[in-house]
Amino acid sequence: MPDNNKSQLRTIQYFYVDGSFEFGFGLLCLILSAFFYADTHVHGWLSAVVDSSLVLVIIGGAWAVNRLIKLLKEKVTWPRTGYVAYNSNKGSKRGLKPVLALVVGGLVAATANLFAKAPGIHIALMPLLSGFIFGLGMVVFAWRTSILRFYLLAILSLVLGGVLAYSRMQNIDALAVYYLAFGLVLFATGACVLRAYLRQNPNSPMEGSDEI
Repeated sequence: MPDNNKSQLRTIQYFYVDGSFEFGFGLLCLILSAFFYADTHVHGWLSAVVDSSLVLVIIGGAWAVNRLIKLLKEKVTWPRTGYVAYNSNKGSKRGLKPVLALVVGGLVAATANLFAKAPGIHIALMPLLSGFIFGLGMVVFAWRTSILRFYLLAILSLVLGGVLAYSRMQNIDALAVYYLAFGLVLFATGACVLRAYLRQNPNSPMEGSDEI
C-alpha cells in the first residue's frame, strides 16, 4: 500500500480510536428505543404527541450524537494524542456524513411505523430490517476503516434482528428491544475500546493540531 494511502487510512482510523463513535451511536439507539417503547405504551393525547415527534427525535438524536462524540474527544482524546484538523475540501465531505446518517435513520424510523401497522404480517419485520440496515452500515465502516470490530458489530446486528423477528413480539416492541440491546452492545464495545486507548495513552497533554 502506498505511503499516502497508509497515511489516509491512519487518519480515518484515528477518529474511531477512542470508542466515541460507539458511545455516540449507542446513545442514538437508546433514544430510538425509548421512542418506540413510548409509541406503543402511551395513550390518549400523549400518543399523538409521540407520533408527531419523530422528526424532532431524529434531529435531537443526531445533535446528541455529535455533541457526545465531540465532548469525549475534547475531554479524553485530543489532550492525549492531539487534534487532527482536515482541510476545507475534506471537511466539507465529512460534513455530509451526519446528514446522510440523519436521512437513513429517518427512513428506517418512518418505515418502522408503516410496517408496524400493516395487517397480515406474522413476523416482526422491523427489527429484521433495522438489523440488516445497521449491519450493512457497520460493514461499510469496517471496509472503509479496516477495523475488525465493525465486522463483529455487523454480525451481532444481523443476528439480533433475526432473533427478534421470530420472537413473537409485536413489531414495535421488538424494534424497541433491538435498539435497546444494540445500544448496550455499542456502549460495551465503546467502553472496551476506550479502556484500551487509555492504557496505551496515559494522560500526557499535547498542544497544537495536525493539518492534513
